[in-house]
Amino acid sequence: MYHLKDLHLAIRIADLQSISAAGRELGMTPAAASAALQRLEKLIDCQLFSRSTRSMTLTQEGQVFIETGRKALELLEGANTALADNRGELKGEIRIALPSDLGRNLIRGWLDDFANQAPDLTLTLLFGDHMSDLINQNLHLALRYGQLEDSNLKRRQLAMTHRVAIASPDYLAKSGMPKNPNELNQHQVLILNRGGKPWNRWQFSHKGESYETHVRGNKISNDGAVIRDWALAGEGIAYKSWLDVAADVHQGRLVLLFPDQLAEKIPLQLVYLQSDYPTLKIRKTIDFIIKRIEDFSETFPLIVK
Repeated sequence: MYHLKDLHLAIRIADLQSISAAGRELGMTPAAASAALQRLEKLIDCQLFSRSTRSMTLTQEGQVFIETGRKALELLEGANTALADNRGELKGEIRIALPSDLGRNLIRGWLDDFANQAPDLTLTLLFGDHMSDLINQNLHLALRYGQLEDSNLKRRQLAMTHRVAIASPDYLAKSGMPKNPNELNQHQVLILNRGGKPWNRWQFSHKGESYETHVRGNKISNDGAVIRDWALAGEGIAYKSWLDVAADVHQGRLVLLFPDQLAEKIPLQLVYLQSDYPTLKIRKTIDFIIKRIEDFSETFPLIVK
């Protein structure tokens, strides 16, 4: 009989279409992952994948085996989870995707506290400002800003927050304070690249009417934490979620620009697969993050003068 770890590996190879990527995810070298797959195929007397130099494609027999194996593994994992839930235990792995800036500077520390209270829980964090694929990245939760189009995902709203223009006191002392968003192109602007495209249309509101300002800048990054670091270093004006910069503004490291022209709030949401809820570890994690977000928002409110 084959090992469940080998079955799990084969399922992740099918999801990622790569032995090395699946092996890395499970802490295996490419050679060890390849050997495990060969061992599984020998035991079941079936070639699961058609191999090429660039991809792994399921054979017809492989599709049947992986589909059935996935259901069997889900049932087994569900039984283990139900038993742990019944005992009130937080155990196993929880994999969470987080926005780069908010994740690194706030939520990672909160989740450290959470994990330290549950020594049998393994916490895996993935950081980035792209939209994470929960299935292909084997994620339990993903934190996302904005409205979501994928109706197959469940969601839990954590907060409604503004996006704001901010700059450091040093930058404003050197370059002057813009009077309104239309003056942004007279300044150095820091631009986030999202999904391979520069996010250069910033939303504002004037007398209840929303409008966009098209900005240009020569400092661009696909990492929101880098944008914030540039802003703190006096490199220019950034457009960030209030939650990302609230503590910086309250503590004087950054200055809020155009507080009378803020666009509508956007949601910050935790999303998860329907099959991952309502397990105890997911419920407890969501409730913990919600409480920390509420406490943080009370400590650092958006004050519009």
